[in-house]
Amino acid sequence: MIEKWELLESRVDYENPFLSVSKEKLKRPDGKIVEDYYSIKRKDAVFIAAVTSDKQVPLVYQYKNGVKKVIWELPAGFVDDGEQPEEAAKRELLEETGFAGEKPSLLGEFVPNPSVSNSRHFLFLVLDTEKIAEQNLDQNEEIEVKMFDLEKLVADIKKRQSIFIDVQSQLSLLLVGEFLKK
Repeated sequence: MIEKWELLESRVDYENPFLSVSKEKLKRPDGKIVEDYYSIKRKDAVFIAAVTSDKQVPLVYQYKNGVKKVIWELPAGFVDDGEQPEEAAKRELLEETGFAGEKPSLLGEFVPNPSVSNSRHFLFLVLDTEKIAEQNLDQNEEIEVKMFDLEKLVADIKKRQSIFIDVQSQLSLLLVGEFLKK
């Protein structure tokens, strides 16, 4: 039977407002010691699938430094300290797109990289959205918003012809497509 490893030591090697990297020493159930195992702690994040009454979805186009590209994705952002994920979803949707709608519905909670991080990603669906304000972007955000047809986005993902390179947007829209079929 597979058992949990025991954490013997943990030391933060690097930290900033968005993440921390810890060097850890672990003991396996067979007694073997694993040195220099690294763990990344990141803030939890929300991803928002906002759908208008005519089944259009506002997507954001912005630069992502990890891949060094400008990409299309769902509106998303970090959950602030002391903030509930649902509130973060409403805030991020409004800030990045100017859209708001019904109360966000949680469709799923995921850990995108459990090998090295405990960060949780929450997927929210917001129905009957409409633009109610202008964008209110953070200092380092440059975001273009464009409307896309939900059914076409889902069909393109299924055909592996998606405009998305991130798994969060693809998985989220597949889940939304299935949820709205019911």
